[in-house]
Amino acid sequence: MRQSIVIAMIAALLIIPAAAIAIPMEGQQAIEFSLPELHDASKTIALKDLRGKVVLLNIWASWCDGCQAEMPEFINLQEQYKDKPFIIVAVSVDNSKDKAFGFLEGLEQATKKKVNFTVLYDKDKTSPKDYKPRGMPASYLIDKNGKLARIFMGSFNTSNIGTLKSAIDEALR
Repeated sequence: MRQSIVIAMIAALLIIPAAAIAIPMEGQQAIEFSLPELHDASKTIALKDLRGKVVLLNIWASWCDGCQAEMPEFINLQEQYKDKPFIIVAVSVDNSKDKAFGFLEGLEQATKKKVNFTVLYDKDKTSPKDYKPRGMPASYLIDKNGKLARIFMGSFNTSNIGTLKSAIDEALR
């Protein structure tokens, strides 16, 4: 009997840490979130409210060079898919809202285009804790039923945005 208790304790020690560090995988249900909009903290967006749409969840910060580089692509992408059930939700994990605001204002001035996608602010950094990205930026394509269709690590640019567009088109079918 004592041996079975020891075996059970060892199994628990091995299983619990594995569950705690498990990363989301393609095909799994996306992890729910509910976060305030960057520009209006009184409004929150929850993943469950976006069911029926394909969602590109992007975790970013203003200090991240790759994040900065891909934002113009996201403005173009949201414009291209504006008539489809598709939404980009960019979650800032900056330490202060002001840094995120400043970056987005500079982006609009540089591109001469308005940020046309949803920007949320995650002051407690729950998104990276839940999604456990291996780096930044990290993007998660979520299908209409809330499942992770594709996971993308790294930034998008003109040479690789086609991969994302193909995945979006597939998820919209």
